[in-house]
Amino acid sequence: MIKDNHFIVIGGHKCGTTSLHSYLGQHPEICLPKIKGQDFFSRMGNNQSFRKFEDYIASYDERELLKSKVSGEVSSVYLSSDKARQLIKQYIPDAKLVVILRHPVDRCISHFLQTVEIGSPDNIDFQDIFSSAQEQKGVLRLSFCSQDIQKYLEEFPKENFKFILFDSLIKQANFVDLFEFIGVDTKFQPDTSAIMRKGGIIDDKSIKIINYLRSTIGQVLKPLTTKEQRRLMTIKARNYVTKKIEVPQSIKDELMDLYREEIVKIQGLTGMNLSKWLAEKPQVID
Repeated sequence: MIKDNHFIVIGGHKCGTTSLHSYLGQHPEICLPKIKGQDFFSRMGNNQSFRKFEDYIASYDERELLKSKVSGEVSSVYLSSDKARQLIKQYIPDAKLVVILRHPVDRCISHFLQTVEIGSPDNIDFQDIFSSAQEQKGVLRLSFCSQDIQKYLEEFPKENFKFILFDSLIKQANFVDLFEFIGVDTKFQPDTSAIMRKGGIIDDKSIKIINYLRSTIGQVLKPLTTKEQRRLMTIKARNYVTKKIEVPQSIKDELMDLYREEIVKIQGLTGMNLSKWLAEKPQVID
């Protein structure tokens, strides 16, 4: 059985949830599912392995649960999923819910770059952010999260929530507030040297080099390293060749005009001071 003290990171998308899963998994008092990113509550009934709530319980290692102080999971999609919200309410109504808030402009641009992450920076047309093709992927829409937050607040008590800024958690690696909220040792500091999904562009040549290193050199290192160590080596190599992209200020300004009212709404719902988001020009650094 999952712990009575159970937490769920419900999002959002491109807000560092992949890296956060890795960091939380290092904490000796936390038990996470055996499969990362299972998004159980948004897929329940539509996936052969996720038919009933017992399948959710089975996704945790029983021995790890016994050793841990708390159980939890990390999802990037639950915040925007009505189905997930309703099923969490049905099965784990007392869950502690964590929302990672990222500047809507930064999140949108990071999402857009993910859709074009392999190729030449010279071929990127940032006006495509506003295209119907990108809207189908939620590039603009998923930064409008105030309505999703409102829906969750209507279903769960306010004390069940912890809203944390992306910058303090992922960039500054400050986990004290989060660890305190979920009820584990706040002095533990995870290894944050590997960003799981660094934003930017990787050219085709670099991709071929990374694939060569993974298939050839990886075999040489296999007897000397663990699978996890080799995975982190690949991630760090990929991050090394990922190039940051300078976003035109005109695009940032246009997006800021689009999201200004949304930031005010998020501030009102969460009680967080987001005046910095409103006052400063967004600095997109992925």
